[in-house]
Amino acid sequence: MLVLLTKFMKKIKEKINLEDFSKLKEKIRLIYKEIGSVYSPALKSNIVFNSDGFHHLSYDGSRKERNKRVQKNKFMFLKDGVEVLKKSTTIQEYRRLIYPIGKKDKNGLRKTALIEWFGFFSIINFSRKIRIKVIVRRVGEDKGKYHFWSIMPFWALSKDIRIIGSKEIEDK
Repeated sequence: MLVLLTKFMKKIKEKINLEDFSKLKEKIRLIYKEIGSVYSPALKSNIVFNSDGFHHLSYDGSRKERNKRVQKNKFMFLKDGVEVLKKSTTIQEYRRLIYPIGKKDKNGLRKTALIEWFGFFSIINFSRKIRIKVIVRRVGEDKGKYHFWSIMPFWALSKDIRIIGSKEIEDK
């Protein structure tokens, strides 16, 4: 009987957490829409906050939903990420690939395009030692507009534990 009650309570907590998460996600979606675009001194251009970026916060490259904790971390640092893009004058990371885009056609083939990713790092809380990485993406070298792609809490140090992304590594 106690085991059944424990399982029942765990399910109730999970539902409450899912309800809280759903409310958080909807609130962040509204805030995200209000951003529209921001000017980046580093790129000397506007960065658009479109639906692709918001979708990428919730889903990974293989179109699977990210873990709720990972999504929540990304949502919680969105405001800081916008500030990083507004203030950063240098690009700290750059990647460029020819990458498949869109859905497969009737022959099973996908179009490809040159995609560029630009990374911006910032320590957002020195006392808590939290750093984030903000990614901006551009599809198509000449015509493509810059758009927000992702945000990642990159590391935090806590006593003897170093947290990188969502993995913990002991420092000794």
